[in-house]
Amino acid sequence: MYTLNKNNVALACLISCLLATPVVASAEGQSEAKPVKLRYTLWDRNQLPGEQQLVNEFEKNNPGIKVEIELTPYDQYFIKLSSAVGGNVAPDIFWMNMPNFQQYVKNGMLEPLSNYLKDKSAPKLDDFVKSSVDAYQYQSQQYAIPRDIDAIAVWYNKKMFDQAGVSYPDKNWTWDDLKQKSAQLRKGLDKQSYPLAMEFSSGQDSYFNLLLQAGDKIVLPEGKTDVANDKAIAVYRDVQGMLNAGLIQPPGEMEASDVFQSNRVAMVYAGSWWALPFSQNELIKDHIGVVPMPKMAEQAGVSHSLAFAMSAKSQHKDAAWKFIEFMSSEHAQQTLATGKVVIPANQNVAKEWAEGFKGIDVSAYIDSLAFSHKYPTAGSNTAKWNSILNDGLKKVWTGNDPEKVMPGVAKRVEREMQK
Repeated sequence: MYTLNKNNVALACLISCLLATPVVASAEGQSEAKPVKLRYTLWDRNQLPGEQQLVNEFEKNNPGIKVEIELTPYDQYFIKLSSAVGGNVAPDIFWMNMPNFQQYVKNGMLEPLSNYLKDKSAPKLDDFVKSSVDAYQYQSQQYAIPRDIDAIAVWYNKKMFDQAGVSYPDKNWTWDDLKQKSAQLRKGLDKQSYPLAMEFSSGQDSYFNLLLQAGDKIVLPEGKTDVANDKAIAVYRDVQGMLNAGLIQPPGEMEASDVFQSNRVAMVYAGSWWALPFSQNELIKDHIGVVPMPKMAEQAGVSHSLAFAMSAKSQHKDAAWKFIEFMSSEHAQQTLATGKVVIPANQNVAKEWAEGFKGIDVSAYIDSLAFSHKYPTAGSNTAKWNSILNDGLKKVWTGNDPEKVMPGVAKRVEREMQK
């Protein structure tokens, strides 16, 4: 798939073959090919069958290259990966995510891919969701190719809406509509149920989206943040008011997705990774729908994306690129779509993910990609400042005055962003 200039085709093919299949002497004194072995690391066991299917296909088409998949649970993934890189035993290709990207690229752990991408057969980055492409750029270089992308949307329980006599939300609804429907639902539901749930322990699932919709950026130039400005404070007060009125499930009781799947919440903000579990859940699958998040000042939302990265210390970079190129192809992205676990990052293929769901329309997620923002990252340790922000907001959700809490939180966040 990856080709060179026409004038050098013959020579390049010869060199490529020699690189991909080193020649060694056999016991009989004759030459035989020794395949290049690539190590490919990922963390999601649910996606392992699909990944193995693609690896098998790649190996069949490239007999000089063997790919060994290494599965590491996410909780240990980046600890193990950092240790492997430091010990010069890093895998050749690995999954990378947005929160960890800056740390890895600034420490020289990732191989720049921009030169590979200049070739005619390379993946066309314009075909991928822009926010996911931009997230893996650093100092004008592309360091990873987006694999999949997610988005946040609002699911609703039709039975609970019918019980309360409230009309269903639609794709053109607003934040005021959501508050109005929540108030109507509160009157028609029992006290053990809630109109709305959000996973407040994760900004991606909840408050990042609200801040972006209110017109904030979250991450500003030079390590600054606007999570304590007037727009942000207004969002926090709005959510506080809904919590106090019993319109939103209090944080910490149960995970929002679990409550929704038990028919105890009428609406829930949920990531696209919940589309498959929700659509297969016998308790709810016949009476649920999904719409884009309601609009505030802006139509916006946060999208996170995983990407294929190459180790800067790989001894087989040409072969590793060949594998990344294959895994980033439309064919591989279509295979990813059929699994319905994640949305392919290629915009030409993403809709095929939605079309795979029968009996339920999940296109709200695909529509949301048009106004998605990349997951907020800054500095060398996004997870650290994210945790500081989340801990500060826990105080707000439990009733503390955001004008007293958040300015100090913002200063601590900025100190981490500037590292």
